[in-house]
Amino acid sequence: MTTEINQPNNTVMPEASHDHVGHAQHGDATASSGHADHNMMMRMYFHAGEEETILFAFWKISEIGGLLASMVVVFLMAFSYEALKFYREHLYRHSFQTVQYNTVSLPVENGACIKETHKTVQVKMFSWMHGWQTVLHVVQVVLSYFLMLIFMTYNIWLCLAVALGAGVGYFFVGWKKSMVVDITEHCH
Repeated sequence: MTTEINQPNNTVMPEASHDHVGHAQHGDATASSGHADHNMMMRMYFHAGEEETILFAFWKISEIGGLLASMVVVFLMAFSYEALKFYREHLYRHSFQTVQYNTVSLPVENGACIKETHKTVQVKMFSWMHGWQTVLHVVQVVLSYFLMLIFMTYNIWLCLAVALGAGVGYFFVGWKKSMVVDITEHCH
């Protein structure tokens, strides 16, 4: 179903009745009221432009200087993510260094008992360490999703900043890791 719209110069132009982009091009109230900006499409392919909106409406870049500054910020975010992972692991290890040794009797097959010394850990949900780890976990999750969304702009310069920040961060703090299984990992 099509309708006709009279233009100011009295020319008749056909228009599809559900064509919102056509309305935006003709300047009707839907486009000018800010309800929908159909001309602004997210590019779903890798590109190298310097015009981007990063995470928030106020973080818009349109020139090379803004892109370079944003790359530095994104690099620091990715570096901080890696450092935060190490810091949480460090706190976790440190909390178990103060654990007391207790003697435990273990039964064996022939009915006798062996006495062994083991570290026993009593985890408390309402401890300051668990509270701090919870706060750091929330920060780490939010930071990881921010980095994922930045990567999903498909801007190769921002993607490169994420990758380099994570790589350099891991280089500086990853060599200190002692655990084989990373319990603090998100989104990789």
